[in-house]
Amino acid sequence: MTFALVRPTKSILPSYLEALEEGDFCNMALGSFADETKEEIVRNPDEYIRKVSDESPRKVAMPDGSEFVVNEHSLLWLVDGDRYLGSVSLRFAGDTEVIEEFGGHIGIAIRPSLLNRGYGVKAAALAWQLAGAYFKERGINSIYVSCNPYNHASRRLIEHNGGRLVKEKSDAFGTGPSLIFVIDLK
Repeated sequence: MTFALVRPTKSILPSYLEALEEGDFCNMALGSFADETKEEIVRNPDEYIRKVSDESPRKVAMPDGSEFVVNEHSLLWLVDGDRYLGSVSLRFAGDTEVIEEFGGHIGIAIRPSLLNRGYGVKAAALAWQLAGAYFKERGINSIYVSCNPYNHASRRLIEHNGGRLVKEKSDAFGTGPSLIFVIDLK
């Protein structure tokens, strides 16, 4: 298997659509960005690819009514050839609250049928490799990541990559409980 992080493309879209049918799934882009249904994507696949590839600043609306801005971000797909395995959201700059109190700098989601099979570890390794230099160029030597306290696999992944728990939130802007970790970049 050859894993890669790539920008979303139409050639991978059929596999992404299959992943949507596998169950509860989040693309990690925050604030319901690009969370269209399969039917909506099929109606206009070019628009969906354009939307998820758009790196311009965007608002993130939270369930409690809070709004934040993510200024620099990229949504990438973890793939093996044309097979969609998961998503990696990189958030380089934006309102402090959305990065340090909720979503973090990096979000990873693996398609439901592949959970707990090591794909998250592969995605994290590629994300750290890709993003580490970019963050350091901007003077960011530590990154924030978060997970739901009941998502034990995500917590293990974060801790395995050097995550230090710095905060526990009982409710992160109306989304429920969240654990906030810091990872020092090497």
